[in-house]
Amino acid sequence: EVVIPNNFTEIGNGAFSGCSSLTKVTIPNSIKKIGNCAFFGCSSLVNIVIPDTVNEIGKDAFYSCSSLTSIIIPNSVTKINDFAFGEC
Repeated sequence: EVVIPNNFTEIGNGAFSGCSSLTKVTIPNSIKKIGNCAFFGCSSLVNIVIPDTVNEIGKDAFYSCSSLTSIIIPNSVTKINDFAFGEC
């Protein structure tokens, strides 16, 4: 499990890419953007709740998260880039 501290405003490109054992991530309300490939290949990630402070989900952000069965995307998200949820 990963708990991102409240003082971060962005999850950077490739931040958790390839963390195939990651099952849970807690995204704080301070996050405004989820970068490209941020959780690419996190094949054990089952669900994710995106806080209503996020306005952009990067390209391939959750690509190949093959165990992902639930995701909550708030109305604050105005841009979901290419293949953000590809091969889920």
